Amino acid sequence: MKSDVLPLDIAFLLAAALLLIGLFLRARIELLQLFYVPASIIGGLIGLAALQGGQATAQIGLRWIPEQTVAMVDELRTWPGWLIAVVFAGLFLDKPGRSMKESLHGAARQGNMVWIICLGQVGLGLMAVWLIIQPLHLGPFEGNVPIYFGQLIEAGFVGGHGTSAALGEVYEKMGFAEAKELSFFMATVGLIYSVVSGVFFVNLGVRRGWVRAGNVQIPRLNGLEARRGSESIGLAKVNAEVLDPLVFQALILAAAYAVGLALQKLVGLAYNGLPLFMFTLIGGWLVRDFMRLLGIADLIDPGTMRRLVAAAMEFLIVAAIASLNLIVVAKAIVPLSILLIVAFAWTAICLVFIGRRLLPAAYWFELGIINYGMSTGVTASGLMLLRIIDKDFDSGAAEDYALAAPLSSPFVGGGVVTVVVFPSMLQSLGVGPTALIVLAVTIGLYGAGLVMANRKTA
Repeated sequence: MKSDVLPLDIAFLLAAALLLIGLFLRARIELLQLFYVPASIIGGLIGLAALQGGQATAQIGLRWIPEQTVAMVDELRTWPGWLIAVVFAGLFLDKPGRSMKESLHGAARQGNMVWIICLGQVGLGLMAVWLIIQPLHLGPFEGNVPIYFGQLIEAGFVGGHGTSAALGEVYEKMGFAEAKELSFFMATVGLIYSVVSGVFFVNLGVRRGWVRAGNVQIPRLNGLEARRGSESIGLAKVNAEVLDPLVFQALILAAAYAVGLALQKLVGLAYNGLPLFMFTLIGGWLVRDFMRLLGIADLIDPGTMRRLVAAAMEFLIVAAIASLNLIVVAKAIVPLSILLIVAFAWTAICLVFIGRRLLPAAYWFELGIINYGMSTGVTASGLMLLRIIDKDFDSGAAEDYALAAPLSSPFVGGGVVTVVVFPSMLQSLGVGPTALIVLAVTIGLYGAGLVMANRKTA
């Protein structure tokens, strides 16, 4: 086989092997269980060490790994781009399409909180660039760090690997070629930090009496609990003798992807350069509403659709981490470290101080810990942390979080404001004015949150 050719099947087998190794190590190593490190992170880091080591040894003339290593890294680096389009295609398909009035009822405070978290990450990140990183000329970039650098906190932390892939494509077209690599690094650090620090805050909440359920025992999960009392991941909507139910759900997801691809081609006739994921998101919405119009929307199984989207995310994460360009990250480690410190501090403040004042008093910590997991890693991290203190999700926190999702997820943390509005503002206004505007809006939302909290308790 030629060294410059790597079939897709080899890359897929590598990613699958890394996920399996990650699961095995999670089940066997108590330290990984203690800190709830996901298998995709473990496998991705192992792949990163192996592939980067292979590239390094190849450069000094050794053959520790075949010459296909470089091609393997190049192949994996293409995965986040199309996998994030798959993820966005399923975002609307797994939701029942609640009315705005229903979403606003009982969820306005939570939606407001998510906006505060996201805008705070952007505003403080831009302020760090404006007041610290740029004046001190930190970073390896010509002249100084790009004006978009401060948004890496939102991209990596509240956004995650999916948003990093999406926003990285946007900024690459704007001349910030390193954005995707640096965002993936931030997302990886954020996801690890999410589970490690999240367990710390859960313990703190139990000891301080913030938890609604009182004193609870924090379990240690080895990753293989599904063998005992396992539940079905979805419901069959078609007869298996005609077509496998999982394949049927995958076909609906594929239809959303195809509609998005067609829309991108159509818009590309007038304006080329918009990323595919924006169109697959619209494709999912169109497919869902078209099926509702035909009276067959019940054929969409949200549980199965979430699992398909989650599977795409698992492969996206392991591919993104394994193919990280450590040279780019190492050169920018000083300004990245400043952003990480800002992110760590802001997410803690949002949980312990702001969330305590703005969220419902009866379960502020339960709802806050979901937000914390979401704002440092992914929603799954937040729900995992919630299950430790609210096993049956009966506090009302999970319901508020779900109802508020339409008020925030289409806009911030990876939505249209993240990938369109903020880059446009930075390009037209510059880093300083944009930072001040975003922080002013954040303060305004905090004030509005206090008004809603006072009305709630009155």
